[in-house]
Amino acid sequence: MPKRARIGTNVWSGHVAVPGQVRPEQWPAVDADALPEARRTQFLRRKTGIVLYFNGASEADIRAACGFGRSHIYRLITERCLAQHPDGNVNGWRGALPHIRVKEWSRTAPLELGDGGVGAAGALQWLFESPGGRSIESRFRRQILGKVPRLASAKRPKQELFTWLIKELREAGLEARGEWPFNVEKLGYVSICKFIDKVLDENPRRQRQLLGGDDAQRKARAGDGADRPPLRVFQRVECDAHKLDSRMVVLIPSPHGGHETRTIRRLWVIVIIEVESRAVLGYHLSLHPECNAEDVLRTVKRALTAWAPRALQWSQAAYSEGAGFPSSHNERYLGACWDEFSVDGAMANICQRVERQLREVVGSTILKPQDLASYSSRRSKDDRPFIESFFGQLAAGGFHRLSTTTGSKPADKRGANPDQAAAATQFQLEYAEELLDTLIANYNARPHSGLGWRSPLAQLDFLTGREPGRIRQADASDVRRMVGVRKLCTLKGGVSTGRRPHFHFENARYSAEWLALRTDLLGKNLWLQLEDEDDARFASVSNERGEFLGVVRAAPPWHRSPHTLYMRRAIRALEKRRALHLTRQCDAIDELIRYAEGSHDGKLPPHPAYLEARRVLQQHAQVLAGHTAVAQTGQPPSVSTVEGNDQVQQLGAAEKPRRQLPPMQMAKTW
Repeated sequence: MPKRARIGTNVWSGHVAVPGQVRPEQWPAVDADALPEARRTQFLRRKTGIVLYFNGASEADIRAACGFGRSHIYRLITERCLAQHPDGNVNGWRGALPHIRVKEWSRTAPLELGDGGVGAAGALQWLFESPGGRSIESRFRRQILGKVPRLASAKRPKQELFTWLIKELREAGLEARGEWPFNVEKLGYVSICKFIDKVLDENPRRQRQLLGGDDAQRKARAGDGADRPPLRVFQRVECDAHKLDSRMVVLIPSPHGGHETRTIRRLWVIVIIEVESRAVLGYHLSLHPECNAEDVLRTVKRALTAWAPRALQWSQAAYSEGAGFPSSHNERYLGACWDEFSVDGAMANICQRVERQLREVVGSTILKPQDLASYSSRRSKDDRPFIESFFGQLAAGGFHRLSTTTGSKPADKRGANPDQAAAATQFQLEYAEELLDTLIANYNARPHSGLGWRSPLAQLDFLTGREPGRIRQADASDVRRMVGVRKLCTLKGGVSTGRRPHFHFENARYSAEWLALRTDLLGKNLWLQLEDEDDARFASVSNERGEFLGVVRAAPPWHRSPHTLYMRRAIRALEKRRALHLTRQCDAIDELIRYAEGSHDGKLPPHPAYLEARRVLQQHAQVLAGHTAVAQTGQPPSVSTVEGNDQVQQLGAAEKPRRQLPPMQMAKTW
């Protein structure tokens, strides 16, 4: 019987029956530049050793090139690189990534206890994953983290929680069947206590409340500001979200003629304020139930683009003299970058997507409570005093003065009904947007007692004049694309499958005519980028070398009306619930509008995706109207005819992008 050839030997290199997935050139690739420097260096050493091993290099050559022995490289190939990935393929070069588990431990075999309780590893996990154990786990977690009675001590003993769980398990019949933990000596006390610690560790704020009480909470927020260092202008900004204390409505067409009001949920406004001058750089009114990473990036984008006053519907003199934002006050502040981004630690502010854009586009780092070396780890409002003070002024001087206000607490309503007041006065969402814009713009021009009675804009001019030096400005093309989603997708289809080449990207299929001519791209991973976050119909395509290839367009029913990815996800969720039905002949956005305007009979607030659809379609209509005016008169439209900073920057054409996209006609497929 012939001897089997070992991987990497000279005999193996000439063997013709070796599967293709074993060869490194067939392995899935990884992006080494995305790794931290230390891990990148270690990965490149491993890669060098693997390549040399497959080329039949000797032990001495491999060790001299990468520092690893031949046996170590062999185990790396067989145990990690050739192991199966959850996607069904081999790990390939993913198996050579440092600190990546190729398989996590999980108990799969039923419990069979030996003498002395041997063999009970993972018993609590097995119990909670059983058909009836999931509900017990959820109730146990609520028992651990739930509210403590007012007369009880803040610190709840573990023995009390342990007794509660044993009682629940006994009522579930585990003791009668002789199952764990009733067949071990201590009834699983140690495992249950470790689970309690794990749940508390996953909820540090609640852990501090339960174990330390009010004193621990106050100490965590303590700070007198005595050691606050002096800052330069544009060195640090603060960002936070504030829920507007007001009810508002939207008018929708009524089947009986005219319009009817629908009360919407309270909305969030996200603001970025410069610390030294107290000037608000930008804001964004989120229409989502909760703020997410896209809302934060939209706020950053508006802070880096030019602001223009709105054409107000309710007043012609709402903007005070000198009102505005730094981006419109002086050209040197347009696209001004900062060094530090101070936030409260919400995942929307510190996620990888936001952190990457701040680092690459703005050149900023994030000051977050999750960083134990940062002063913000104590999670105190005093760490971001300026943004909190601004929100107080925004509420007291604005929405709290309306009859539709909900107040900061229930007692602030003083017996009034803000829902009825919003419906009676028809205080619409569009009015709230205009009011918010004027309040913030006027704040920047109003004298501030903490600035020597200078306005924030005047203080900004004073500080920049006293501190000579060029203000860093972000690249306009990078700012324009910073909110768009970017994803590595595989080009599917082709002659072998009988389907047109296409990508699956964010719940839609993208294709174009030029893809049918690029058979060399089939099966390859290409980057798809949304150039406009408010129009997910089109996406640009580039390869991993950074070469731009073309533009693709979404397939029906996503090809007609502009929309955002949030709207698309919401429509897919409604379709899954069978609340609406999509076909290739319909327009998904029209179906969403029809569903939102014709359902619930006004008893429930409209879907947040419907509010975003109104905003996107309104902006798109205004842009089309502006281009029509240019075509008819030959003059660009006035600033008042365009709503939003992004459209003003595009129509003004003050700065040209670094790379011009090909005409959209090349992406037309239907």
